Amino acid sequence: MNGFLILDKPQGVSSANCVYKLRSMLGIKRIGHCGTLDPLATGLLPICIGEATKFSNYASDLDKVYEVGIKFGIETDTGDITGKIVSERKFTGFKKNLDQSLTNLEGYQNQVPPMYSAIKIKGKPLYYWARKGVSLYREPRQIEIKSIELIHQSGFSAVLKVFCSKGTYIRSLVEVLGRDLGCLATMTSLRRLKVGEMELDQASCSFDDTQNSINNKLLPCDAMLSEFDKIALNLEDAKKVRNGLSIDYNAQLKNKGLVRIYTETELFIGIGEVNDNKKLLPKRLLSTN
Repeated sequence: MNGFLILDKPQGVSSANCVYKLRSMLGIKRIGHCGTLDPLATGLLPICIGEATKFSNYASDLDKVYEVGIKFGIETDTGDITGKIVSERKFTGFKKNLDQSLTNLEGYQNQVPPMYSAIKIKGKPLYYWARKGVSLYREPRQIEIKSIELIHQSGFSAVLKVFCSKGTYIRSLVEVLGRDLGCLATMTSLRRLKVGEMELDQASCSFDDTQNSINNKLLPCDAMLSEFDKIALNLEDAKKVRNGLSIDYNAQLKNKGLVRIYTETELFIGIGEVNDNKKLLPKRLLSTN
């Protein structure tokens, strides 16, 4: 098996445990996931199998869309409802306009990763240190909130749809929103709806599916790469690229950068990069064996 599965991750299971379970179900060791979801979160978790694992980083780097549930009036140590309440205020309304506060969150910003996250420092994930009561310095990371939509708000709860770049911690975004509104906030639910151009309802599978059903839902190795420009090579150039050689590529592309490489017969070869000199350099290629 080589390709991607679109798993609808259930709540209460870590992304790593999803991989372990699929390895056992499918009898395949070479399986990974693209973009960690917390145990609380549900929704679209791309699973790469076999040769598709070569493209896991590219899939992880794609933009995301989430639906997030919020409770106003509290903050927790984890930033979500599973944690211990560390601050609480009686909710009597917002001190600012909610729509305006959401608009203010859009755009580029620096975000400090929460202590309860999987980022490794000193060889251990941050949540390891957090559980020991140790708080470590975290380098701020630039993220982009492309847009935020208010789906529903009633009393001290709300539901938002967030369109964001990779590396965005929705829990931290919710805390910033709560503080801006003067009422505190924590995340109660999170569902990932989209990664890049891949949506949750596109051939998604679950652990309730049979092995045969999961096998039938396997997508090709280029399924998560549609955002990259596509180029087709003749037989001679395709052979050079497969041998790791760069070639001249003079065709007009929208942008230089990463591209999907195919043969003239629409066979996917892998990922390459077109540089300023219109040279196509192979980056990650499928095995020809």
